[in-house]
Amino acid sequence: MKKILFLLLSISAFQVAFAQAPQLKLPTDPALEAEAKRRFAISVDAMASDRFREAASALHWLMKNAPDLYDGLYINGYQAYEELAEAEKDEAKQNVLLDSMFLSFDLKEKYFELTDLEVNNKAYRYYKYWKSNKSKMGDAIAAYEKAYEKPSEVINNNLVSYMDIIRRAKAYGEDISNDQVFDVYTQVMETIDQKEQQGEDAARLEKYRDAVNSLLTMTMGDDLNCDFINTNLAPKLDQSPDIKVAKKVFGLLLNQQCSDSPYFLKAAEIIQANEPTEGIAKVIAQRAAVAEEYDKAVKYYNEGINLSQDPEKKADLLLDLTSVYIRMGNKPEARKTAMQAAEIHQPSEKQALTLVANMYMNSWDECSKKVSQIDDRSIYMAAYDLYQKAGNAEGMAQAKAQFPTVSDVFTANKKEGDPIRVGCWINVSTTIKTRPSN
Repeated sequence: MKKILFLLLSISAFQVAFAQAPQLKLPTDPALEAEAKRRFAISVDAMASDRFREAASALHWLMKNAPDLYDGLYINGYQAYEELAEAEKDEAKQNVLLDSMFLSFDLKEKYFELTDLEVNNKAYRYYKYWKSNKSKMGDAIAAYEKAYEKPSEVINNNLVSYMDIIRRAKAYGEDISNDQVFDVYTQVMETIDQKEQQGEDAARLEKYRDAVNSLLTMTMGDDLNCDFINTNLAPKLDQSPDIKVAKKVFGLLLNQQCSDSPYFLKAAEIIQANEPTEGIAKVIAQRAAVAEEYDKAVKYYNEGINLSQDPEKKADLLLDLTSVYIRMGNKPEARKTAMQAAEIHQPSEKQALTLVANMYMNSWDECSKKVSQIDDRSIYMAAYDLYQKAGNAEGMAQAKAQFPTVSDVFTANKKEGDPIRVGCWINVSTTIKTRPSN
């Protein structure tokens, strides 16, 4: 009775499987056709109930005897063998199962073609399971090359992993030139850029970029130096101001501490012209200031200030710009800029006020008229006011040392505490202050 019931259930499962089956290309031989139908039903039922060993046995027979039965034969094949491989503890047996998994991918490609996702999944599985297997490096690289034939279809798992496969392969002794390494690096970085343009998570993609840059450094070692970048990649900027190339050049030169390269600034300016940011504007402005190209420095500092949304960073840029104006001799603009920094970011007030007070202190030659000692020394009184507001005791002491003495003020028929107007570019009001007579 039990045997009859089992037979009826088997027939029922067989009928259900065929009722739901896709169009099958069965063998023409009647005996093989019947067996193929039976094995097909077993494989479908076994996969549905996670009996992967039983499914694999049926699928193996079908791959050998009915290889073009239908594409699901190989989909079930690589899924079943992967499940079995992950459950297997013995490394040798696991590798046999993984070989069968990859064979399933290969046979699907032969008889039905692989989808773009399958091409990517196949490549990533080389990394997932065999990244430490020297003998598989060639196959792994070939699989990744196939995936990157369609960059728009590359999955995120295949970004950092491709670069790491190249690193490992080179370390294992594969014949991979620096140019080949750099070609892969360029492919991966361009794919990341494309994903960002399509709206994928920018923060996550930036982590991928950092990882790929680190892997490039590890892969090329000492060969990745300033000369290599300046010779092999950066000259492309002379031909065309390509934003993608500029980003790569800038990032590599920065990572390799090659900021003295002439291409560092060139790349930064291309990036800023196309995708302006506060950070790049600051880099260009700082370089221009060091080179005493002050008008250029002012331009880029102002760009950075206008782009900045962070009060602290904006204040820092304003204070840097203040220093540029001081070097230019434009003290009124320097004071205005410093006061803006103090206004938008209270912790920057001490530095801002000190900068302005220092300018007052250094204005003797241009502001003293040599007519009234009290009037001339009022610049130090104004400086003292700012040092005091900034809480700068050292500055206060330096300014006070330049005050007129009590007797000087008395002789001028004035008295301490009287209001006084500071002339010249300073043009502020203060009160007369004195130091003790010697």
